Amino acid sequence: MQWIEYQLVFPAETDTESVMYLLGEKGFANSWVDAPLEILRIPDGYDYAVKDTDVTVITYEAVEEGADIEKEAEQSLATLHRELAPFGMRESRWKEPELQHADDWKAHFDIEEISDELVLIPVWKKEEAADKYSQPYRIIFEPGGAFGTGKHGTTQSCLRFIEQMNLERKNVLDIGAGSGILSIYCEMRGAASVLAVDINPSSPSEIEYMASLNGVRAPEVYVGDGNTLLGESLYDLILINIGGEEAVRQVDTCLRLIRADGMLIVSGLVEWAEADVRKVYEERGCILKKRQVDEEWITLLFEVKK
Repeated sequence: MQWIEYQLVFPAETDTESVMYLLGEKGFANSWVDAPLEILRIPDGYDYAVKDTDVTVITYEAVEEGADIEKEAEQSLATLHRELAPFGMRESRWKEPELQHADDWKAHFDIEEISDELVLIPVWKKEEAADKYSQPYRIIFEPGGAFGTGKHGTTQSCLRFIEQMNLERKNVLDIGAGSGILSIYCEMRGAASVLAVDINPSSPSEIEYMASLNGVRAPEVYVGDGNTLLGESLYDLILINIGGEEAVRQVDTCLRLIRADGMLIVSGLVEWAEADVRKVYEERGCILKKRQVDEEWITLLFEVKK
């Protein structure tokens, strides 16, 4: 089976839900709206706004292997122009999509050497990596619905900070755990306990699966806001890899839950938010020990004195 991708342009006010419903009725699949976006720089990073201009509906058609792609596309475009005329379609074009096969997305995930101690390996490259890497720690991962594959610079900075610590008999709290990659690494390095916290309902199953892939104990998982956690002076290390505004919002909880002389890794910060985050934490008695930069992203390591 081969695929043809169609890009169909409509006025901004078009009822795109109805367009996509009609496309489904005519045998086209996986339709979605490619709305024109304006990228905005905000205090905590980046956001976007939808521009008030034409919108493009992307849709796909399956054709038999070996079919004349150009002929099939031209025939389908004629049909689309006729059927979608009431919606005011302005332009149309077709192309062969870059991803023609179900597994082509895997090309975007490669083996990542984080340091001399750690390598991240997609599960489908486990055998390939078996004899190629000398790092004593290997995290096997499979991309899923929760954030965290190790590709992002903030995650890699956190992993490098973790490996510099002795976590034996230490209790760890991972706020914004996502798929659990940081929690899993703490388990590997001998943490006495790890609590992974995330608002994503898929996190527990993904963290449990990640643990099984790596043959370690599954961390305890709490689905919800970190600010609802109870107790005090429970953790030797707290990780918060969410963003500047969240780091500020969670500061009271972090400082209530951390033990004296504990360590805080605060990540997911854009460079223009760093000063505000540092100010809040340092005013509460946190001492900046290390700082790591990955492009415009910042990771801070604090020691907490009580």
